[in-house]
Amino acid sequence: MNKVSDLMESAVSVTQSHAVPFPRRLATMKGIAATGWVLMSPAMIFLLLFVFVPIVYVVYLSFYKSNLLSPHPTFVWFQNYVGLFHSAYFMQAFHNSVFLGAGMLLLSLPMGLVLANLLNMRLKGSHVYRTILFSPYVMPLVGSGLVFTLLFNTDSGLVNHILTAMGLQAVNWLGSSHYALVSILILSVWQYAGYYMLIFLAGLQNVPQPLVEASQVDGAGRWNTFLHVTLPALTPSLFFAMVVSLIQSFQAFDQVYVMTGGGPDGSSSTLTYYIFQKGFQMFQIGPAAAASVFLLGVLAVLSLLQVVISQRWVVEES
Repeated sequence: MNKVSDLMESAVSVTQSHAVPFPRRLATMKGIAATGWVLMSPAMIFLLLFVFVPIVYVVYLSFYKSNLLSPHPTFVWFQNYVGLFHSAYFMQAFHNSVFLGAGMLLLSLPMGLVLANLLNMRLKGSHVYRTILFSPYVMPLVGSGLVFTLLFNTDSGLVNHILTAMGLQAVNWLGSSHYALVSILILSVWQYAGYYMLIFLAGLQNVPQPLVEASQVDGAGRWNTFLHVTLPALTPSLFFAMVVSLIQSFQAFDQVYVMTGGGPDGSSSTLTYYIFQKGFQMFQIGPAAAASVFLLGVLAVLSLLQVVISQRWVVEES
């Protein structure tokens, strides 16, 4: 017993001799926290100067009537916001943005999902197909817009040549109020389908194969396996793609600027193009700032709604 007690006393004395005093531990923790703040400071300064300060300044400008030339802008309260909803051109731009968002959700996401499933079959040359299908996304939208402007040209465009060869009537794609926005939607779907394909393909790689094999052993066909096993495992990727798709749709500008210029008669204008016209062509800073705040609010509300609704249908990986 004496030997045991001696050993315990020696262990306690050794522990006490190596124990770090509390003030020293507190100083170490403060040093680690200070190091973390120092490392984060460049990114935080960047966000503060180029994100948060401009947002606050735009909100400030939305309550004033200014053209960037008058030294004394007039405070008009919510008049700029009220004017937006009384503007037929703004409402048309908003409806066009909603149309693009719905079209992207209904076309580009299913197309990306189908392409991802085909590539996930590990066919011969799938790496080449993956590169080809993803390449439109890395192309500049201005360049893609110029190419599609030539393709949709009424007189010499390839699309109308194909239609006339099939015995159909040529379409005035970019000069008609019925087809101009459709042309922009076609370009957007072509541009972003490969991006969503890559997102879904990454999600398919994480589908639990034991569940797939178990469903096949139980006699489930490919469709039932996809519907009840693969699709629930893809819901996190699907949720991310939906949020990104809506944001990209409401921010559509380059393709509108290059292909149609918002015409004819505003039939292809979007919210971002409306902001550009008001702020940088007409120099009406107040309405442009108000439209920017409105766009930010719409995207925030849509994203929040998707996050809330996703809690009911998104299946966690665990």
